[in-house]
Order: sequence, then C-alpha cells, then structure tokens
Amino acid sequence: MEATLNALDKTDDVTGKGKFLMSRALDEKRSIVPETWSETRPQLMERMEKKALEYADLLLKNQQLKALNQPSSRDYKSVLHFMENDGGQLFEEEMEFIYEKEDLVTLRPGREYAWLDGMIERAIQIFRCRIIMFFFSPKETRDKAKDKAINYYSRNRISACVTMIITIMILVLLMVPIWLLYKLSVNGTIATSPQTIGVILVPTLIFSAVLSAFTKAKRHEILAASAGYCAVLVVFLGNVNQVGSTADRH
Repeated sequence: MEATLNALDKTDDVTGKGKFLMSRALDEKRSIVPETWSETRPQLMERMEKKALEYADLLLKNQQLKALNQPSSRDYKSVLHFMENDGGQLFEEEMEFIYEKEDLVTLRPGREYAWLDGMIERAIQIFRCRIIMFFFSPKETRDKAKDKAINYYSRNRISACVTMIITIMILVLLMVPIWLLYKLSVNGTIATSPQTIGVILVPTLIFSAVLSAFTKAKRHEILAASAGYCAVLVVFLGNVNQVGSTADRH
C-alpha cells in the first residue's frame, strides 16, 4: 500500500497536478482520475487507516498478553507431567507448545507467597499423618478425589497457615532486636559498641531479605522500608540509653 501511494503521488507530480498533493479537500473532490489507478488516493488512505487500526489493536492485545503472569515452576511442572503421563490423547507434535515455557501465560492470579504455599504442600505430603490431614484436608475436600493417589488440600487453610507464618516472622523481626538492644542497654553497653551495631545491622539485612523473598516490592520500596525499620531500632536504642543515663544520674 505504501508503494501504491508513492506511485499515485509521483503520477500527480509528473502530470502537473501537484495541487492535489497539497490539499486533501481538493483531492477528494477531483472528478477525473487516471485510468491506471485502481483506486483513488482517499480510498487508499481509508484502507491504510483500517490496516493501521487493526495493527494497533493487535499491539494492544499483545501488550495485554504480556501483562499476564507467567506460570510458576511448580504449576508448569504439574501441567507438564500431566501431559507427558496422562495426556496421551494428544499427538506428540501437538504437545510441543508445552516445552516453550517462556511463551506460556496463566490466568491464575499471581500471589506473593506462592512458593511458600508450595513448600507447605510439599511438607504436608512428606509429613503426612492423620492430624495434618485433619487440618489441611477436611472431609469435603478429600471427597473430591476419586483416586486415592490424588490428594486435595484446602487452599483457604494453607493460605491461613502462610499468613500465620508471615505474622510470626514480622513479630520476631521486630521484638527480638528490641529485646537484645534493651538487654545491652541494661548491661551498660554503649550505643556505639560493635554488639549494638551488629544487633541493628543484622536484623535490617534479614528484614530486607524477607521483603525481597515474600513480597513484590521494588528496589526503592525495599530501600525505604529497610531505612524505616533501621530508624525504629535506632530511635528505640536512643530512648533506652537516654532513660538509662537519666536513671544513673539520680
């Protein structure tokens, strides 16, 4: 279409009809069209506009597909094993798409703790006993499996377990450093001692690692949160030392 448009423009330029190239209104109103033209310039421009809109729509759909989450390694391996072992009704050449992991997307919404969910499910399978099955696989969930080799677990209970683990980690990261700083202050350790600096530095590093592993926070968000966490410990240490100094004076 671009070559055709260039040919139309060149024909008008050579035949001395350049005014049609300078005004679209005149070009649309022209009554005599060269016989060699299969369509007028406005008709060609309209067809090009439709093609451009179709291409733009295709780009937007491609962008929406790119925005979808990629399947986790655990989900991908689950589907892969099913197709290789149980999906025998598909021909081998029709299964080749499953090996293109980079091109696959999932409709399942991504979760920040998906890998922790997988660890809990694997732990349930390893340490499987009646008590664990009672908590994570209630009767209505077990009844869904017709095959005894297939185990279903309650997603809500696993999510509750994950939430409890995250809550405990947050409490530990907050209370343990505060308790250690308090003990050091009670023992008369000054704020600039290596032990005190280590108590502030190590939990801050662990806090940053936990943010990276358990959340989808960006780098600047992790930096800001770590700075805030460190500031809380420093402020607590300063207050404890101030109170301790005032008590010693009295």
